[in-house]
Amino acid sequence: MNRTDRIILALISAIAIYIFMFVYGELTSFKNTLPVEPFEPAAEVIIEDKMLELTPENIQILDPANNSGQVKNIVRDANDSRSKANQDWSQNKASGDPEKAAKDFEKKLFEEAGGSKERAKILKEMEDRHTSKSNQSNNSSSKSSENNQSGKQNQFAGNVMVDFSVPGRTAFENNNWYVRNPGYTCGKGSGVVYISIIVNQGGQVVKAVYEPTKSKNATECMIEQAEKYAGISRFNYSGTASAQQNGYIRYQFVSQ
Repeated sequence: MNRTDRIILALISAIAIYIFMFVYGELTSFKNTLPVEPFEPAAEVIIEDKMLELTPENIQILDPANNSGQVKNIVRDANDSRSKANQDWSQNKASGDPEKAAKDFEKKLFEEAGGSKERAKILKEMEDRHTSKSNQSNNSSSKSSENNQSGKQNQFAGNVMVDFSVPGRTAFENNNWYVRNPGYTCGKGSGVVYISIIVNQGGQVVKAVYEPTKSKNATECMIEQAEKYAGISRFNYSGTASAQQNGYIRYQFVSQ
């Protein structure tokens, strides 16, 4: 071999020896790992295979604002003047004549329309509503009679998930369902969210504002849901109320 070939061979041999020594060193310094058992194995949760039938009114959870009691999964009007009871109670209380309130509301809409072209339509809607309410009254007469005979003329005395106040107004059609409950929509975490609302004569919420000083442990999710649900709440029409009336809705969120 000439001089150039010997130099190339020497370089290749040196590189090969370096690679061999590096691999050998890495292999000899490798240490085997030993599995380590946890100090406390995970607890096993056993759930019995039983079907439980629950209704919203029978669900009770710990009150996030007050550990001294339970909170009932219902909506309550803070202006409800009935006496309070923990056992013998009903959620809603009719006030006034719902049919008359509906007619007053339709009359208000007619006046705001500013013309007679809607007159026939409104009269037909009033007639349909009257027929519908008559049918509903006949279907529910036996149930209403049973409730009255059982003495459920009180309001619930304990803590509730939603309570509201709009002076002189009730929920739409005197049905608290129209003030909806978002208390299960934010997963883990419990808190209270106080929302100030402004209601127009027609019963619609035109403004909903979060009040941090009157709330407790409120998360971003709770605030967002409370403002959303307050905005879609509906109250009864009042021709004697001001154009914009102040009130509030207080929501209690529970951990899931």
